[in-house]
Amino acid sequence: METAEKECGALGGLFQAIVNDMKSSYPIWEDFNSKATKLHSQLRTTVLAAVAFLDAFQKVADMATNTRGATRDIGSALTRMCMRHRSIETKLRQFTNALLESLINPLQERIEDWKKSANQLDKDHAKEYKRARHEIKKKSSDTLKLQKKARKGKGDLQPQLDSALQDVNDMYLLLEETEKQAVRRALIEERGRFCTFITFLQPVVNGELTMLGEITHLQGIIDDLVVLTAEPHKLPPASEQVIKDLKGSDYSWSYQTPPSSPSSSSSRKSSMCRSVSVEGGGEGQGYHSRK
Repeated sequence: METAEKECGALGGLFQAIVNDMKSSYPIWEDFNSKATKLHSQLRTTVLAAVAFLDAFQKVADMATNTRGATRDIGSALTRMCMRHRSIETKLRQFTNALLESLINPLQERIEDWKKSANQLDKDHAKEYKRARHEIKKKSSDTLKLQKKARKGKGDLQPQLDSALQDVNDMYLLLEETEKQAVRRALIEERGRFCTFITFLQPVVNGELTMLGEITHLQGIIDDLVVLTAEPHKLPPASEQVIKDLKGSDYSWSYQTPPSSPSSSSSRKSSMCRSVSVEGGGEGQGYHSRK
């Protein structure tokens, strides 16, 4: 019986240690949720900045596409890159929403439930353990009285004593089994919390993986852009074709000579006057000479 009592005490101590660990874990869970909330706030700001950035990026791509032929290939690749980035931005938005809706909010609610369940678990165990120990103590006291009577030789009390001792032993065995069940419940409660946490975390990580999968597509586009821009002083065949196609066309483009500046116009006028004067003088001399 002494061994059974020690085992029951050890099981009770283990149960209490598990419950205390769960109770002391609340600040850690709450700190995690607080940091996750801050991350969510920063990600929302990042999403808004990404949208504005991509709008500006698209204008650059459009500008390259709408040139007279020198950079249309580059503009096309830039447009594809912008579209990929918009897809990444969409996945980032989904990841940000999942962080709040699938992790932060449900975890906060569950933390409150965990506090209640741990307190109830501790309360029920203490009540059950106290009741069982009280019954064992009472039965042990009755058994001790029988032992004293048996030693004094008062009647044939041995069968009754043996039965009482067996009852005490059975009660210890029952208490031991009850404590084992209590420890199992505490362990399941503790493990269940982390299983629940993983359930909340999974959609967030899945969203993150989907977003990272989109990022891998950028490699091919940037490789194309590197090839297209490797020789900036050499026009691609498509650009040369624009020049060739101009011949025989309706000449929708025409070069307008820019207006002269006042100083250059005055200079040319003076030069022309001198030229006319010289030419006029020459003709006069020749005429007189021929006469």
